[in-house]
Parts: sequence; C-alpha cells; structure tokens
Amino acid sequence: MSCFWHPLSTILLADPRCYSTAAVLRMLLGSDRETQLVYAGDRMWPAVAHGQPFVVDSSDRRTPAPGSVVLVCPAGIPELLRVLSVTKERLHLVADADPTASHDARPDEVLGVARLPSRRPRRVLAGLRRRMLDTREAWLRGPDPAADPASTVLEKYDNQAAFYVDSGAPGLESGLEQRIRSSVPRGERFLVVGSGTGRECFALARAGWRVTGVDFAPAMVEQATRESARHGLDVEFLLGDVRNQEFGDTSYAAVLFTYDVYSFIPRRAQRLDVLRRLRSMLKAPGHIFLSARRLRSTYDRVVLTQQWAARGGRGEWGDSHTRWIATDGTLRRSYVRVLTRAQLDAEFAAAGLRLKEWHAGHGLLTPR
Repeated sequence: MSCFWHPLSTILLADPRCYSTAAVLRMLLGSDRETQLVYAGDRMWPAVAHGQPFVVDSSDRRTPAPGSVVLVCPAGIPELLRVLSVTKERLHLVADADPTASHDARPDEVLGVARLPSRRPRRVLAGLRRRMLDTREAWLRGPDPAADPASTVLEKYDNQAAFYVDSGAPGLESGLEQRIRSSVPRGERFLVVGSGTGRECFALARAGWRVTGVDFAPAMVEQATRESARHGLDVEFLLGDVRNQEFGDTSYAAVLFTYDVYSFIPRRAQRLDVLRRLRSMLKAPGHIFLSARRLRSTYDRVVLTQQWAARGGRGEWGDSHTRWIATDGTLRRSYVRVLTRAQLDAEFAAAGLRLKEWHAGHGLLTPR
C-alpha cells in the first residue's frame, strides 16, 4: 500500500535532545543498563508518538519475543521496529505505521528492547494507519511559514548536508548514466542544477565530462568543494539560486537537474524563466535531463486536492511539502510542487523545449 508522505523516524538522546548515532547508542547501552531516549517521527504511530520518551533495556540478552519493540540500526540509522517473527538465526522486523518498512536482523544486532506495549503486528493495519496519517497531514499541515517557499528547502539541505556525504547513494542511477553517455559527447561541459554534496558531479567528472555544479545551500557547496579536493577532481561548484544565478557567457552541452529540484521552484513563472535561461545557454544540439516530483496515482490526486481545499483554494493545486527531522528532533516541512504530466508538458512547450522521453526518473528535453 503506497503512501504520500514517506514515513520518518530516528532516535534522539534525551539530554541534550539531538540526533544519536549508532556508535553513541552502543556505548550508552554497552553497560547493561536502562537508557532513556526520545523517538522522532511517525513510523511506529500510534504505539510511539513523535517526541515520546522511552526506555531501552539492554540487560536482557534473550531473543526478543514476537510483538516486542526493539532498537536496531539498519543501514547504520537508529530505529525502533516491532518483531514480527523469530527464527533461530533471524528476526523479521516491521514498523506499525509503515507497510514498506521491514528488516531482517540477527539477534546480536538488537541493541536493546524498548519498554513499550507488545502487540501482534498486522500489515493491513499498518497501511490503514499510514493512510490516516496522510489524511491528517493533508488537512492540517503545509510547508513551514516563509515569504519564499524555496527558503524552506534551503534550510532543510543546509541542515542535512553532512548526512548526504556519507549516505552511500550511487552517483548516477545506471539508466540515467546510460542515457547521458548515449546523448552527450565526453569532454563537453555539463551543468548540474542542485549539485548538493557533489555525487552526480563527481560521477560525471570521472566519466570524462567538464562539470560545474550550482546549489543554493552553503553547507552543501562547502561539503562538495571539500570532497572534490579530497578526491582530486576538477569540478567547479557555485553557490547560487538557479532562479537568478548568472553564468556569464559559458555554454553547456547538457544540464542535469538532480532529483526533484525542478519541483523546489515554487511558481510556474519562475520555473519557465529558469528553463528559458538554461535553454539559451545550451550548445547545439543541447540536452536537459530534468527530474520533478510527478503525480503517481489517483491517491496522490486525492491527497493534493485535500491540501488545496484545506488552504481554501488558495495557491496552486499541487503545492505540497516534504517532511524532515532537524538535528534537535523537531519535525519540519519544506516546499515541493507535485506536477501532472500535462502540466509538465505545457511548461516545457512554453519554455521552447520538447520532451523526448521519461526514463530513470528524468525527462530528456531538447530545444524545439
């Protein structure tokens, strides 16, 4: 069962209230004692609410029973998950309100058992809870207040820059890389919009292109510049907002929008202006690889309509938000625009661009 807002969760130290790493938790729990922590997020709702303190007991070394809640670190990120089933060598773990979250762990990977009610997990209930949370979020929430909605995106990525460096995500999805290789000659200039900490830029530079990245989050640009020097790569990183960034007389063979960056531009007029300026900088034949947050289903349409109705019909239909957890544990919301295929086609045409195809999360655009 799909959900509109991706479920979130992490574990905080109680005092001071801040993110806790897996290493810190292992140190705190290594002395076989009870430790108080704080839950942030909604994957385990309603058994564990956002901001709820809880106690973890690491003194009991028996295999946790089905239905109990355990503290584990899948992919190195601390999580609370419920034990669905137990075999001799593995625990199958799930989240109460996230039908997509499951994880297999060895008993020795469990850091402790949380003192929370034990219950039999049901996947159908997880899907229903997720839908309930989506509905509540749609009617009651929107992006954090800001004169410029894009500033909420800047705050998110400035806050989380350090975590992107160590995320382990690939530089380019294989399907996208193959499309770039077949469309853009090596050695040409490539502009990456929303370059972040540099993953995509570094992958392109290693493959033989001359790369410039632009991002409006200072912490992201600092991390990218540092990583570029560390890896000995000749990549230029610019700090600036693509809505008003000046690139001089430089021309580019191709432009890459990293995932969802186009949807972080709040208004249609601003998005068209960005596309037109980038098109004017393209060297013939010119290619733009563009990713946007696209409407996926009827369910998405229902949620977006609920949001629009909750605003009293103000703003553009499709204005929405993503959620993130700040380092102090507060749940924050940053702007994103969800676009239908028809809306995207109309914006591309108005900007003088033609969509050749969608593949690997990106549309391939060329000048008309």
